[in-house]
Amino acid sequence: MSEEGFYSFSSQSSRELTEEDNEKLSKQTVISDFKKNKLEIEARKNWDKFYNRNKNNFFKDRNWSAEDLKIICPDIDFEKELLYLEAGCGVGNMLFPLVAEIPKLKLFAFDFSANAVRMLEERAKELELPVATAVVDLSIPSNSSPFDEQVDLATLIFVMSAIHPDKMKIAAENMRNLVKIGGSVVVRDYGINDHAMIRFGREARIADRFYVRQDGTRAYYFDLDELCGFFEASGFKCERKEYLHRITINHQKNLKAPRIFVQARFVRID
Repeated sequence: MSEEGFYSFSSQSSRELTEEDNEKLSKQTVISDFKKNKLEIEARKNWDKFYNRNKNNFFKDRNWSAEDLKIICPDIDFEKELLYLEAGCGVGNMLFPLVAEIPKLKLFAFDFSANAVRMLEERAKELELPVATAVVDLSIPSNSSPFDEQVDLATLIFVMSAIHPDKMKIAAENMRNLVKIGGSVVVRDYGINDHAMIRFGREARIADRFYVRQDGTRAYYFDLDELCGFFEASGFKCERKEYLHRITINHQKNLKAPRIFVQARFVRID
């Protein structure tokens, strides 16, 4: 455990729910079909509003990114030039700290939100960093790429969970168009029984493990094998998969928050 009151480990299973957790889940109620449809129709607008409201101040730069990628992908030579895509880039919280540690990356980025892409482009311009960008909806079937080249490595960091579960296989299939044969996709996202999933109250559940936040953005909580299934059905091989257990501790309030994430690496095989 660190001085900050945080420790972590990984496993092949999520956490067991407590009686209190199950009681909270039992009190959650499902939103109306009208609201479900409205959220799907307005998904892009809600994310544009999110970035317009929060700018680039909401998510912190993922300064763990380079170290973790080297552990997840030990066979990749990060000393040579690599084509890297941050899929669902937001304002570039993965891309910018990553290229600071791995400077030979050739950068590509896209997001659902035009506002997010614009903010990423502004930061890249300030840093004089060339980044090929696009506005892309991963949930719409596509046989092409918005870029001229396929990449060696792509990341999906808390991206798949924002997509409707019925469209997640489409998203995985679209990633196949963006990555070279032999290239990798690294995914990190919310896991089943995460503390945040339990905390949702009434009128927030869209479907099993799929919720809407107060700002209209959505979050899905993955079973690890389920996540792997989407990519394995789309021309990828799962090289590594795990649940990440992160327990944050507030000593002043004597509170523990058991966070659960899924992490996996997929290699395109055809």
